[in-house]
Amino acid sequence: MKKVLLIVVIIVVGFFSCRKEESKYPELVLRYADNQSSGYPTVEAAKYLASLIKERTGGRIELRIYPDSVLGSEIDVMKQMVYGGIDMSRFSLGTLSQFFPELWTLQLPYLYSDSEHMWRVLDGEIGDMYLHGMVGKGIVGLAWYDAGARSFYTRTPIANINSLKGLTIRVQENDMMSRTIELLGAKAVQIPYGDVYSALQKLRIDGAENNLPSYVFMDHNQAAPYFYQDEHFRLPEVVMISVDAQKKVAAIDPSYVELFAECARESGLYERKLWLEEEKRAFDEALQSGVTFTVPDEDDLLALRKAMEPLYQELGEREREIVERIGNT
Repeated sequence: MKKVLLIVVIIVVGFFSCRKEESKYPELVLRYADNQSSGYPTVEAAKYLASLIKERTGGRIELRIYPDSVLGSEIDVMKQMVYGGIDMSRFSLGTLSQFFPELWTLQLPYLYSDSEHMWRVLDGEIGDMYLHGMVGKGIVGLAWYDAGARSFYTRTPIANINSLKGLTIRVQENDMMSRTIELLGAKAVQIPYGDVYSALQKLRIDGAENNLPSYVFMDHNQAAPYFYQDEHFRLPEVVMISVDAQKKVAAIDPSYVELFAECARESGLYERKLWLEEEKRAFDEALQSGVTFTVPDEDDLLALRKAMEPLYQELGEREREIVERIGNT
């Protein structure tokens, strides 16, 4: 009898041991793409997002992060997500506006007075309206990430708005950015992000525009040591999930769809904190490397904003109303 009981105990223990071992393996593995490198705020926030998802699904879903554009450029990743080839990523408004034209309004130059103003807008009704409106193209918006303010940097000094005239400036593959540069009297050239350093070195372009962390992270400060801090664009980024991936998540547990959104929003708050830290670090590193910073005075800022009036005049009635609401927020 004792021998039989011992055998039963061994079988039961073995059964539950196997069950415990099986739980170590996720039921679903999703792929998340980013065009930045490890250590960059958006990538570190994505890793934090992955840890939240793993913890809160009890290991049932794993999110694997692929940085350094290993899964393709932003445009390539976006196209793959539409067809379910990649599950999640974060995109700039410049890329997203090609799929969601209504985002054009949020890209207007000099739209916000500062970072705090932008987050009052995006954390409120206007931000929710745009975030929840990004549907119907095979991808869904989950949360906002910070991407700082974009300014100009060049190989030669910029004293004011007149110094930009005649220069060839690299911009994202985005028509709004091209038009902004051209209204300032410069020539806009759309070049992939990864080719900017080479283009600067080979004198194919006179400068580019981006946020300060990207400027330092990609060593552009070594080739273009003059930074004109006009902060013409504040373009937040959006964490997206493909509709196909969302269906797979729901198949495991319908409540996980909202859980993913909650985790994304938490990672967004974490990313903002990382961004502020990275901006300070990038500024210090740029100074140490010999970068010359020029901050436009009030008269120059007025001239810059005045040059953008044609863009604002093209707005429809609804867009004008939104811009007014943003200004009053």
